[in-house]
Amino acid sequence: MPGCIRVEAPITIVEGGTFDQIFQWKSGSPAEVVDLTGYSAKMQVRSLVKSATALIDVPNATVSWEADGDTGVYIFDDSESPATGNWKWRVYINETDTEGICASHADISGVYDLFLYNADGEAVLQQYGAAYLMAACTRSA
Repeated sequence: MPGCIRVEAPITIVEGGTFDQIFQWKSGSPAEVVDLTGYSAKMQVRSLVKSATALIDVPNATVSWEADGDTGVYIFDDSESPATGNWKWRVYINETDTEGICASHADISGVYDLFLYNADGEAVLQQYGAAYLMAACTRSA
């Protein structure tokens, strides 16, 4: 595949809440699911693109996803037949990692991007967009 493909997808994260969203990449005509065998990913959320510090860092997950598990980008094939492949990635941010992100108790209109890297380590897809972080009044005890 030539170069890095870009796709815009805005997200909303609630302070103190779990973020759990699944995405899929299709390419060609007719559109077919891209095989993500050997792929890895990394995602960061910032208040501004130029911000030195990420508000949330979402690493590549190297284990299978579990409910209430670790924050990560989980790449998986949910097809019943490995020959057909139904590759997806799940962005999962545990509530412990969203707690306190709106330090001034105000919503943040930020940005994020997520890169998918092929088995050779090349960034082949950039998913990016607005990241709306909604402040919450409930705090942990």
